[in-house]
Amino acid sequence: MLPVETPSTTSARTEKLAEDVEGLLNPVEADGSFHDSAECLVLLIGGAGFLLSPPAPRPTKR
Repeated sequence: MLPVETPSTTSARTEKLAEDVEGLLNPVEADGSFHDSAECLVLLIGGAGFLLSPPAPRPTKR
C-alpha cells in the first residue's frame, strides 16, 4: 500500500526537489579552473591549423 502524503511531506519533498534543481542549474565553479584567454587562443589556432593541414600522402598503387 502506498503511503499517504500529507501537505507537510509534500512541501518538504517539493523544497528538496527545488534545491536540487537550483543546484543543477547554477553549478559552483571550482577554484583554479579559470582559463587564460591567451592559452585558449593558442589552442584554438593550433587546432584549426591541424584541421586545415593537408592530408598525409598515400602510397602509390603498383
